[in-house]
Amino acid sequence: MTPRSPRADSARNREALLIAGAEALRRDIDAPLEDIAAAAGLSRRAVYGHFPSREALVDAVIARGAERIAAAVGPLNEEPPLEALARLGARLWDAVVDVHAVARMALTSGRTSTVAYAMNPIRRRLRALLSQAAEGGLVRTDIPVTTIAALVERAAIDVLEVADASEPGCSRRLAMTHPLCAAGVGAVEAARIADLVDQTEAAA
Repeated sequence: MTPRSPRADSARNREALLIAGAEALRRDIDAPLEDIAAAAGLSRRAVYGHFPSREALVDAVIARGAERIAAAVGPLNEEPPLEALARLGARLWDAVVDVHAVARMALTSGRTSTVAYAMNPIRRRLRALLSQAAEGGLVRTDIPVTTIAALVERAAIDVLEVADASEPGCSRRLAMTHPLCAAGVGAVEAARIADLVDQTEAAA
């Protein structure tokens, strides 16, 4: 049996730290570096061979998580823009439901730049859908689409703030309806659109 090379060992240890870090932060957003290292089967000193600080490790965990969330959104379907927006909210919620505390920290802390690159495709889709909806008079038109997009993104973060782990279904629905309302869609219409998305997903 050929022994692993030092480079392979280094890659394996870094991967173990990222996995352990994600799990530790999911349980405790303030998890100390010692706990993360121990969960990865490494010493605190060994961590510094891969990351210069706990903050650097957390940044790497968040960046990888953002990339996975962006990938989980999937392709854009041929459907009306408001339904597509609601579906986007649902998919994002499904991707972060188990780690919403980490996601909230990533989006509301000084780490915004860490996730910006990975989230840019989602933001481009959001702006495109809102532009389409504005052209059809389906969302508010008294402010620029870029401003509406910022309000919608803020609304999505608000859902992370108030998410109730004991009622995931309610939080998922809020992830569809609250951003729509922020875009100027009435609550009744937002609920109707969310119902349509639920129905198409149930039928799929």
